[in-house]
Amino acid sequence: MARKQRFLECIVQVGMRGTRRGLRQDVPTRWNSTYLMLYSAIYYRRALINFALSDIDFKCCPSPDEWDKIEKISKFLGYFYEVTLLFSGTKYPTSNLFFPKVFVIQHNIQQAMRHQDGFMRQMGLETNMKFEKYWSDYSLILGIAIVMDPRYKMEFVEWAYSKLYGVNSEQLKQFIDTLFSVFDVYVEKWSNPDNSSGFMSESCSQTEGEDTILEEFDANYKNGSTSNMKNEFHKYLDEERLERKKELDVLSWWKMEQFRYPILFHMACDVLTIPISTVASESAFNIAGRVLDQYRSSLLLDIVQALLCTRDWIFGKKDQDQTDLEQLTEDVLDLTLNRQDHTN
Repeated sequence: MARKQRFLECIVQVGMRGTRRGLRQDVPTRWNSTYLMLYSAIYYRRALINFALSDIDFKCCPSPDEWDKIEKISKFLGYFYEVTLLFSGTKYPTSNLFFPKVFVIQHNIQQAMRHQDGFMRQMGLETNMKFEKYWSDYSLILGIAIVMDPRYKMEFVEWAYSKLYGVNSEQLKQFIDTLFSVFDVYVEKWSNPDNSSGFMSESCSQTEGEDTILEEFDANYKNGSTSNMKNEFHKYLDEERLERKKELDVLSWWKMEQFRYPILFHMACDVLTIPISTVASESAFNIAGRVLDQYRSSLLLDIVQALLCTRDWIFGKKDQDQTDLEQLTEDVLDLTLNRQDHTN
């Protein structure tokens, strides 16, 4: 307790009296705990240095070179931490977030591989091996989702692919072909009107000659309609993008624009509702193995779905005011700091 009290005094001496943040400890099976530990250590850097000067028994304070490494590692891990939290969200569409976020991660990995510091280059190389194994092939359908976001559209895809693969790459051509092939499916599905009721054929009689000439009209009208619907996509792409940093509920935006883009509206709704991740962030951060006993692993799919639904009904949605798990795992130092602040 005496050393802890001296550290609290060091915190006050460096002007951090009103802090509400605690020191974090590393958990071997949770990689995010390493990032949070480094992040909190950087926050208390001045206090830790001051503590090392006042306590000769404290020999674990990083050197200036080590602090520099800690900052670089923390920044590198921070990208993965934030993206994992974002992808694990359940109260907003996530498919349109995939392409730009994964692009940023790949770009940062490439920068780390070219870093002047050897330890960063090594970290970048090892991380890139994992990235190439699981993420190197961008999901085309999730790439289409970014086109359906009016803040990015096709311009972002072209720019990102040029950064990663060069101008006019084969990857970009493949993406464009897939994009318009998917749109053609929706044109075919939503351009054909419902079949007329049977009584129409009974009440309306046409001669063979009249029916032949009108079939030509039907063919011409159908072709014109399809052409207009294809132009609908180009019209959307040609219109000016919204501000990229603007907060936007993408699904609500498409709901308001459905009369301007009736075909694209259906395509956007289907693509934008695809979840990126099917696991919670806690599972994504945890690298320990998950153990399923023989009973649970042999359950039928219907039983598993019933159990999950029942659990949701019993516990309901998480209260927004409920204390976050990360706050509950804060170090006791935070409580001590607050108590001392009130005492003073």
